[in-house]
Amino acid sequence: MEINIKLMSEVAYITLQKNPEDVYNNLKKNPTDSLWLRQYLGFEPFEEKEYSIEDFDLKDSSDSIDMSLDNGICIYEHLKHLPRYILCNPRFWAWITFEKAYKVAQNYSKSMGVDYITSSWLITDSRRALMLGVISHLFFMVQMSVEENKPNKYSLTKYLFSNPETYRNFCYRNIGMLRNVTLAVIRAQKDIWEKYNISILSKQNAEMIKETSKIGSVMLIDIMTEEEIYELIYPKFIKILTGR
Repeated sequence: MEINIKLMSEVAYITLQKNPEDVYNNLKKNPTDSLWLRQYLGFEPFEEKEYSIEDFDLKDSSDSIDMSLDNGICIYEHLKHLPRYILCNPRFWAWITFEKAYKVAQNYSKSMGVDYITSSWLITDSRRALMLGVISHLFFMVQMSVEENKPNKYSLTKYLFSNPETYRNFCYRNIGMLRNVTLAVIRAQKDIWEKYNISILSKQNAEMIKETSKIGSVMLIDIMTEEEIYELIYPKFIKILTGR
């Protein structure tokens, strides 16, 4: 069944952003549905738009990597055809978060405080905020790693979901916007892990991303192929992990 997408109205969004304690308390009191939102605001919070998507439901648990992966793929497959200005609109993700993925978002937020709730549920329109949003991050993790032209197009995606530190590092660097770079890094890490069975520590991961960024300071990394980048970073990653 197809449904029209919605955006949270600007008035509703600003109202919630200005009252983070109220949002936090209502989320804690209402873990299973967002009916409280209309009662709190006193008006309909969402505006219907012309774009349609196939309706979907998510698995309402974030306790496992596989479940997060399944939810990420589900969100990506249902939303990927939408225009970029919609996918980068925080008010669109507010609708997804509060209405379509409320229980999942609650599970991701169980032990979080007011700051996390307001920054991750009511995100700003900055690239970093969008990529780290409580539900939007699932979409962008898949978008960053999917290989549409490959038979197993989610091979790198599965690895990325099991190693989210790689994704977080990309969120804080401009090279995270370059698919030739992100795919090369994820593939190099995955290949090393499969060949040597080496777990990548957080500090090592950050060092790998820094080494990749250095390439961009001396070469036009944005016009290099994924294969060219891979050949440069693979031995660097091995050295970081093994000292050799």
